[in-house]
Amino acid sequence: MAQLDEALQTRLRDLARQAARRGAAVTGRFLALAELPAAVGAAREAGVSAAWDGGWPGAERVQVCFHPDRVEPVFTYVWAEARWNARFASVTHRDLLGSLMGLGMTRDCFGDLVAEEDRACVCCLPALAERLPSEWLEAGRAALRVRLLDTPPELPRPSGQTLRDTVPSLRLDAVLSAGLGKSRAAAAELIRRGAVSVNHLPEERTDRLLREGDVLSVRGFGRVRLTGVGEPTRKDRLPVTLEVFSGKG
Repeated sequence: MAQLDEALQTRLRDLARQAARRGAAVTGRFLALAELPAAVGAAREAGVSAAWDGGWPGAERVQVCFHPDRVEPVFTYVWAEARWNARFASVTHRDLLGSLMGLGMTRDCFGDLVAEEDRACVCCLPALAERLPSEWLEAGRAALRVRLLDTPPELPRPSGQTLRDTVPSLRLDAVLSAGLGKSRAAAAELIRRGAVSVNHLPEERTDRLLREGDVLSVRGFGRVRLTGVGEPTRKDRLPVTLEVFSGKG
C-alpha cells in the first residue's frame, strides 16, 4: 500500500510541476476524497493550486486539476449513461463496476458510478467514454445500451439524517460533538488523532471555525455537513442544522 501511495504522490507531483512549467491548467485522473490531501501537497510544492470536480454535488471520486493561481481549472470528464430493461434483469452496483473493470479500466479512469433501477451514470475520462458505447455491452446478465451525455444527468442527491442542535460556537470540536452525538472531549480527541477532515482536507485544529456548507469527514464514522446556522439564542448558543451520513471511511 505504501508503494501505491508513493506512486500516486509521484504522479501528482509530476502533474503539478507540469502546470507550473507551462503556466497552464493540467488535468489528471480521478481521486478518492481521501487522496485529495496528496494533491494539495503536490500543488503547494510546485507553487500552483489544486482544484477538483466530480460532476455532481455528492461526488466521492473527483477529477483533479493543477493550475496557476490566475488560470482557471479545466475538467475534461464526460458523462455516460447505461440503460437496461429492469423488467427482465436486476443490475447491481457491483455488476456495473465489475463489468467496467472487466474492460481493462483502472479505477482512476472514472469517477462515481450512480446506479438506479434501470440505468446507471458514470463520470469518466474522455478516452474511456469513447469506448463505452461499443464495448460496455453487458453487466450481470443484462444487456446495456450506452450513450454519452452532452449535459450532466439529474442524479439523486445523497440524503442523510437531519439533526438539529445548539452549540456554544462554530468551533470544529463543538460542531463535531453535536454531529456524532459524542462528548466534546471525544470529538477533540478524534481531531487531534488526525481522523477528521474539513472539506476533504485533514484538520487537526480543534478551534477551527466552520461555515455553513462545510463538510466534516470522520474516519470510521462517516460525514457531517453543516447545512444551517441560526441566530444566537438567549443563552448565546447557536442553533445548527446538520446532515449526518453514517458509514465507514
